[in-house]
This record gives sequence, C-alpha cells and structure tokens, in this order.
Amino acid sequence: MPDYEFEQTKCSNFLKNFRSSNPNSASSLKYFQQIKEIAHRKQTVLCIELDDLYAAGDQDLVENIERNALRYIGIFAEAIDPLVASEAPAIPLLTEDVYDVLLMHRTQRLQSQDQDQDRLEMDIDAQPYSPTQVANGLPLADNTAAEKEGEKEKPKTKPKPKLNPENFNNIPKSLLRRYELRILPRTDQSRIKLREVRSKQIGSLVNVKGIVTRISEVKPLLIVATYTCDRCGYEVYQEIASKTFLPINDCPSVVCKANRTKGKLQMQTRGSKYIKFQDFRLQETAEEVPIGHTPRTLWVHCRGDLTRQCSPGDVVSVSGIFLPSPQTAFRSRSSSNNSETYVEAMHILQHKKNYSDFVLTPQLDQQVDSFVSEGNVYERLARSLAPEIYGHEDIKKALILMMVSGLGKELHDGMKIRGDINVCLVGDPGVAKSQLLKHISLISPRGIYTSGKGSSGVGLTAAVIRDPLTHEMTLEGGSLVLADMGVCCIDEFDKMDDGDRTSIHEVMEQQTISIAKAGITTTLNARTSILAAANPAYGRYNSHKSPSENINLPAALLSRFDLLFVLLDRPTFESDLAMAKHVTHVHRFSKPPPVATASVVSSDLLRSIVAKAKRVAPYIPDEQTMTYVVDQYVNMRKTEASTVDPNTYTTARTLLAIMRLSHAHARLRFSEHVGSEDVDEAIRLMIMSKSSIEDERNKRRGGNDPTSAIYLVVKEMLRSTSSNSVKRSDVEPKVYAKGFTLDQFNKCLDAYEKLDVWRISSDQTMITMIAK
Repeated sequence: MPDYEFEQTKCSNFLKNFRSSNPNSASSLKYFQQIKEIAHRKQTVLCIELDDLYAAGDQDLVENIERNALRYIGIFAEAIDPLVASEAPAIPLLTEDVYDVLLMHRTQRLQSQDQDQDRLEMDIDAQPYSPTQVANGLPLADNTAAEKEGEKEKPKTKPKPKLNPENFNNIPKSLLRRYELRILPRTDQSRIKLREVRSKQIGSLVNVKGIVTRISEVKPLLIVATYTCDRCGYEVYQEIASKTFLPINDCPSVVCKANRTKGKLQMQTRGSKYIKFQDFRLQETAEEVPIGHTPRTLWVHCRGDLTRQCSPGDVVSVSGIFLPSPQTAFRSRSSSNNSETYVEAMHILQHKKNYSDFVLTPQLDQQVDSFVSEGNVYERLARSLAPEIYGHEDIKKALILMMVSGLGKELHDGMKIRGDINVCLVGDPGVAKSQLLKHISLISPRGIYTSGKGSSGVGLTAAVIRDPLTHEMTLEGGSLVLADMGVCCIDEFDKMDDGDRTSIHEVMEQQTISIAKAGITTTLNARTSILAAANPAYGRYNSHKSPSENINLPAALLSRFDLLFVLLDRPTFESDLAMAKHVTHVHRFSKPPPVATASVVSSDLLRSIVAKAKRVAPYIPDEQTMTYVVDQYVNMRKTEASTVDPNTYTTARTLLAIMRLSHAHARLRFSEHVGSEDVDEAIRLMIMSKSSIEDERNKRRGGNDPTSAIYLVVKEMLRSTSSNSVKRSDVEPKVYAKGFTLDQFNKCLDAYEKLDVWRISSDQTMITMIAK
C-alpha cells in the first residue's frame, strides 16, 4: 500500500516544478502557471495529464493513479489548496461575488461561536452550579441551598459532556475550492470494449467508446449542504457523495446541548454549493456487439464543464473512473448485494462531429484546397463513394448531393422550407442497395442505420419512458431524432407497417416530430435526410406491370422523396463481365481494382470537403436563371401530361427538389451563384433515375435503338414549338438528359439527314424538318 503522505509530496513537487516540453512554452511552469490563474480567478478547470507525469519519470505514481484514480484526485486537491492560498492576491479582488460575501460572514460567525463556546466551557469548569441555573440565568451565590439544589438536580456519577467544536466547525475544503480537478489518461492507453469492463476495473481509469442513446437535462447537484440552527444560529456542513442523502435535523452545538434545547437545522440554499450535473447512457457500437448478443449500456456522469458536450446519436470515447453507485438511506435496507455501476467522466472525445462543428486543421484545410483546385470535384467525390461497389455512378452522385444538401429557408412569417434531400432506392435484389446505405451511415458524421421490419413508429420517432431517478415521464428519441443534422438510412422500407410508415411523413417535409403522449405535448427536431431502400412489390420488377404497381408505396410518401431511383437487374454481356471482374478482384485482394480507386479520397478528407462545401450559401443571381428553372419544370409537367402511363407524378415538390439539388451542386462547385448547369444536372439526375424503366419500355416496344429514341426527342421538340425548325443548342440538353452521348446524337442527325427527314444548316446550328 503506498504512503499517501509521501505521494502528496510528490504531487506537490510535480505541480510546482514541471515544465512543458513544448519549445514555445519552455520558459513557463505548466501547472504552476495554471494554479496562479486559478488563484486570480481567471481559470476554473485544472486538467492533470498523465503523459506529463510519465514524462517526468514517475511511472509508479502513474500506475497508482490509474488503479486508484478517485483517491488521487483528493491527494492532488490537497496539494493544490496550499499553492492556491499562497498565490492568492494580497489585495482583495474588486469583483466580489455572493460566495465571497457568504464566506466572510461565515468566518465571522464561526469566530464568535468559538469564543462563546470557549467562554461557556470555562464557566462550566470554574463554577459548581447546575445546568438549570445556566439555562435560566440565575445569579451565582455561595450558599448551601444552591449547592444542595445543584446536587439534587445533577447526578454525581454522570460526567459533564465535553464536545469538540472542531468536529463540526471546520468549513469543508470542497466548499472553499473554486476549481474543478480532472485527471486525463495517457494517450497510449488502450481502449476497453464496453462489455469487457469488469469489477476489477472499479476505482481505476477506463477508456470506453460507444454511441450516446439517451441524455438527461443539466441539473444542479448538491455537493455541500449548509444548515443553520434556528435557536443558536450555529452553522453545520454536510458533504454529499451521492445523488440522494439524509438531511441533518438536530443541532449538535455546545450551546444547544448546554441549554438542553433541541434546535432545528434549516438548510440554507445560498450557503450550499451546487455544480452542474448531467448523465447519459452509452451503448456499445454495432461492430463491437458479438453475434447473437444485445448491445451493452453504461451510464456516464458528467460534472461542471463536461456537461452539454454531446447529444443523442454522437459516437464518443469517454475516459473516466469506473465506480459503483452508492446506495443510501432506505434503499440500502431492501436492496440486494448487486450494485449499479457508472463512469465518472474525466474527458469526452467526439469521433463524429456535426458538419457545423467541424474545425479543419491547417493541414487538412490545405488538402481540401488542393483537391478543389484540381477541379471536377463532383465527379471525383462520386468515385470516392463506396469504390468497392461496381457502377451506380448517378446514384453515387445523388448521394454526394444528399450529403451536401441544399440551402434551407426560413421565411419572415416563420415558415421553413427544408434543404435536406431525401433519396429512395427501389430495385431488384442484389443491386447493392443495402451496401450503399451501410456505407453512407458509416461516413456521415451523424448516420443512423435501421431496418424497416425491425423498426416501429415509436422506435423511429420518440418513446415515453419513466425516469429512474425522478420517476417522471420523459421522452427518449428514436432513430430520426438521433440522426438530427445527419442521415437516417432505412433499409427494407417496403416491409414496414403502414401505421409505422405514416410517422415519417411529418419528418420528411416539416422535419419535426410532434408528440402528444402521457401528458407530454412537445415538438422534437428531426432535421435529417432520409435514404430509404425498398424492393418492388413482386420481389423483382415486373415489366408487364406499370411503375405505380411495381413501386408499392403510397403517392403521399413518394412525392416527399426528391429522387427515386429504380434499379433493374437485366443481363447484358458487357456489364455482367465488367461487374464479375470487379467483384472477384475485390474478393481476392480485399480492395477495389486500381482503375476504380484512381483519384479516390479517404473518408476523412471526403467529410472535410463536404463540411467546407456546406459553408457556401449560393443564391439565384438573376431573373434569367429563375426563368430557366420555371421553364424546365413546366416542360416536365407538359411531357408527363402527354404520357399515357407516367413513371411518377410531377408536383410542386418536384420544383423544390430541383432547387435543392441545384443548390447542392453549386455548393460542390464552391460557387456563390446557382447557374443553368446546376439546374441541368438536377434535371438529368431526375431523368436518369427512371432511365431503367424507359429502357425496359423501349425493349417491350422494340424501340431500343438510340437513333430512334433521339429522333423522337427532336420530333417532340418540333411539335411543342409548332415550328419546322429548332436550334441544335436547344435540343442537346434534352438529348443529354436522356442519357445519350454526343456521338449518338451526331449519328442520328446524319442518318435522318440522309433519309431526307430533316436538313442541317451549314453552320450546324439549326435543324429543319422536311417531312413529318
């Protein structure tokens, strides 16, 4: 067992003499300078790093602290108190607060109480009078009657009570300390899995990682309770070591005992000491849960400045002291031998921060600027998204735009227009829908993955539970609340019950969750993008059925998705050969082919680029761009009206989706203006999301020739303009939006010109129809 007095001496010498190894601060004493700041009330938190103790050459002290951290916090505090007192300013501070005034009055009261008690004890020892005379204030007389009366009232065999006032007169040191003390673990300390924390770690420093699933409100926690006697004015202190305690009722002062009066103690709220307190539940991450087991949880207690450091859904590493929960008062009588445990937090590190909380280091900022300066950010980021998955280039581009998101608007009357983009993937089995969802949930700062069949409406929105401490009804957020300011990935979306699926409608448009349960009426924020994956109604897409029959989802829900991709698995020799080579290469070498990984960036750099792009706030610069957006939307409505069986229905939400996608694309260009190229890319993604259905229709009609399809596009443009001529520049965006290339367009123009269907001008700018 270590000698704690000698350990305190070593701690004191370390605090006074340690110098930082940083060359910029080598001339200053690291901890002694902080103690001076605490003495002058410029600093309230002192963090002692075990790396510094290890660098100072005292490895035994470091091991002792790691094994018995709570005891050494008290030892360090005992060593710091005299140093703070010696560095206190000689002149009182001009800015005295309530604590200083109470401390001055408290000191004066204790001095007067000590003098009264000493005088009373001297009188009791010097005069042979009875306690009745003392209580009634009778005069002292040297007569036999008084002596006889005293002898009758006071038994000769009962000794006079002798109380030590120092047992309850001393002010607790925790009441005088104006700083918080924390011990930070070594940087090379190994992290322990949540389910591997055992009883042998009780009292020692542990480092665990998990996801925050529930967090309480910040409330004041009583540390030292101060009581005042209503008879003699005596002040009593009670140090509290748990959440519950048993108040003191009777006054223990000498005056009350001498007067044989039972003074009642009244708790003084302003004279007591409170600190901020918050606890949250930490659940182990999904990758650490063994097969067939349920996730383990652990409560973490935060005090002082460690409160409000995380929110539900954050993935954090917590370093703290593993302790058992003390059982006090009446609970200890009926409780079993088992004890609840918790971690007293010393340090909290967030692994996935919100994009708004991202602080780019100079090195990372330089990498982002270098990547942006090379150009083609949009295409390269799409290739960097899940390179192990073959193909799906347009889907990856849409997911990049979803991560960047559009620009949310708040109008003058308080109405909000969401900027988050919702994407739905509907397709045949085996087209890597679930893998894309998993990848997005891992690289997003606040990504939550859930399955539709295993999720209920309460699990997605919020549940009403009873608080174990206050026994009040409280709300616990579900997946959509945990993914606030992030992405919520819902797999097997078609397997959800209709009642549970309707709970998502409000989230997808208003981005709030309204709760009216168990007397609780409130609104929770769910500002999240939803990425859903579903299978067609018949397992595989049935080409003999209409798209609305294959996509077995209600129209009210489908209209809330900005992009709806339909993925069909149809055999083609070229694509099947390329995909098979890609998959076998991944399985053999556990990495994508070199061609697929060309100019691929890491996940950290991708998150940093997206975070910097989200800081750009583009706007529509002129009336021309706005007119262009309106014309494109009107043309989409006109084309849909002329179609017998449209794939989807174009509504006003489609116009807002075009605006959101255009803003996201402008953000990736790091441009302050939304241009026509941004609008073209948004419309192209909308058309390409249904390209597989169009290809299937063309095959059924026998019109799968690109030349014939481009001819139909040109003919439709001539019919809509009611003219025999059309500009080539007006036709090209329509052709490219259908997924055709420039070579295919030129071949179509040459083929039909040879057939004398139309004529091309000499400057290749006008197309004039000869026969219709």
